[in-house]
Amino acid sequence: RNELARKVAKDFFLDLQSGTLDLTPGVNALSSNKSGQTSEPNSEDETDIGGKRRRHGRGPTKETDILSLAPKAHLVSSDPRRIQIDIGQAQGLVRKLDSEKGIEENILSGSDNDKISRDKSHGSFAGPVIIVRGLTSVKGLEGVELLDTLITYLWRVHGVDYYGMIETSEAKGFRHVRAEGKSSDITSNGSEWEKKLDSYWQDRLRGQDPLEVMTAKDKLDAAAVESLDPFVRKIRDEKYGWKYGCGA
Repeated sequence: RNELARKVAKDFFLDLQSGTLDLTPGVNALSSNKSGQTSEPNSEDETDIGGKRRRHGRGPTKETDILSLAPKAHLVSSDPRRIQIDIGQAQGLVRKLDSEKGIEENILSGSDNDKISRDKSHGSFAGPVIIVRGLTSVKGLEGVELLDTLITYLWRVHGVDYYGMIETSEAKGFRHVRAEGKSSDITSNGSEWEKKLDSYWQDRLRGQDPLEVMTAKDKLDAAAVESLDPFVRKIRDEKYGWKYGCGA
């Protein structure tokens, strides 16, 4: 999984730098062949919606059609204040999950000094992320565009559905998207949804990779060491230091 994440991240950055990155909520863009060939029918970059195969972002399917198929987050997710909070939180997740999987030098991650204020009534604005394109062209990502790029990265590289509060081993189907609406349409339970969202991802930022925890990796490693140690012979070599051999 970690090796695949590093490969997908590399392709993601190439598309981001070239300006060809697809921000739709499916898993299409990075599964396409760079030579221009598309995948075979019924491949994993398609999703079964209502009994019909839908290919993400390919052929006649329009972006608006894809967005209509994706599950929607609470209306408060489109509030400008909320967007700034989510940029900071998403960047924190990018740093955390990249570190766990060995992905380095991610321009999207910002820095620990750019954390968004947790004050819901005010919030603070992070500076734009600068993408260098070619010798003379640059692109500044900020606001909604930056957030969508971060959320797309988390989904395709780390299997994180940010608004859906889900983390899986790989992205399949569609992630949740922000719901379109006016501020006046936001219902009273918006604050409860925000608390749930923030609590879920703050716990993840403080915790371990849940999929690694499920494999009981630490316990298995400790058991392996305990079982093997009695059969390992250590020999001190003056030139090469400690050498290890089979005690049998």
